[in-house]
Amino acid sequence: MMRVRLGFTLIELLVVIAIIAILAAVLFPVMIQAKESAKQSACLQNERQIGMATMMYQSDFDDHFPAWAILSPPINGGNSSYVPPDLQVMPYVMNDHMWTCPSDRSARDDVGRLPWWDGNYKLKKIFRSYSYVGPLNTDQARGLDYNTGVFKWVGPGPWTMNGRSTSEFSELSETVAWVEQWSISVADQYVGTIWGSGFINCDTCKLAGRNVPAQNDSDRAPYGCANWYRGKPTPGHRNMGNYVFADGHAKVLKWTQVRGNDFYAFKVQKPDQQFVP
Repeated sequence: MMRVRLGFTLIELLVVIAIIAILAAVLFPVMIQAKESAKQSACLQNERQIGMATMMYQSDFDDHFPAWAILSPPINGGNSSYVPPDLQVMPYVMNDHMWTCPSDRSARDDVGRLPWWDGNYKLKKIFRSYSYVGPLNTDQARGLDYNTGVFKWVGPGPWTMNGRSTSEFSELSETVAWVEQWSISVADQYVGTIWGSGFINCDTCKLAGRNVPAQNDSDRAPYGCANWYRGKPTPGHRNMGNYVFADGHAKVLKWTQVRGNDFYAFKVQKPDQQFVP
């Protein structure tokens, strides 16, 4: 009479477990990478929508970019008269959660200490992962460079910055308007608050891909920004970040591409001879 085996032997079971472990070890990193790629794509799509919203804003406001802040009485129990750029273009976006990059899990401060124009956004607590570009420090200017940014100083006050006219730019398609900047040192980036909404002065230290400590000349701080550059930048997506340009398109860039030629990508009037520090 033939004997029928009803189960695995111990050796066979161990072989199966070993095969599963090997497959998991091979597939897990691939799955993690695919998941991050999907988040990066979603983040880039968010910035494309921000770019389109900015273009629609321009068409309604005589080809001018949004200001950093406009003055208006607070609404819905808000405590600030400054309307940040995200709320200025909010009528043109599909969903206010598009201001959050899916990869951005940086800690934020208590919303109670922040200024809000619209009190409803204090309750929503939506992370803001993108900031609006203003005047930046460069080596060429030996400090604040007024040839950078899509909004500019127009008065002595700290928030008196108006959006530029599109006619001021020599190359809209080569000038960055919005950057991906997660909260890293001052954890105040929420949709609806003016704090953390602007990308100015030495904020270039926050862009993804910069090496700390510096490994080459591109990691070096621009004039007047040495202290800022001691901190670590936004992690980004495999050391790259998403950027919106002044003509509305968005793309992924490396740190060296935005740092190159003294932050040439942020210059409004592109010089004939690019400055190389």
